Amino acid sequence: MFAIYGTVCHICGHDGAGEADHLTPVSLDPGQPLDPHLMRPAHGANAPCRTCGRLCNTERGNRAITKAVRTSRNW
Repeated sequence: MFAIYGTVCHICGHDGAGEADHLTPVSLDPGQPLDPHLMRPAHGANAPCRTCGRLCNTERGNRAITKAVRTSRNW
């Protein structure tokens, strides 16, 4: 997934993401395949954002991606 999308967090837009975030949370679709095209880089508990300090993937939880969550300016 990182080879495809790099390390820019798809939630806050800052570099250094170290986790794979499922676009549709696994808890909402437990049968989804482990497809790198269904995931995006995000910051999380193991790699918080060095710019905004957020744990993007952790804070998003199992909520859908919305414009209110997608940019650090709206946090």
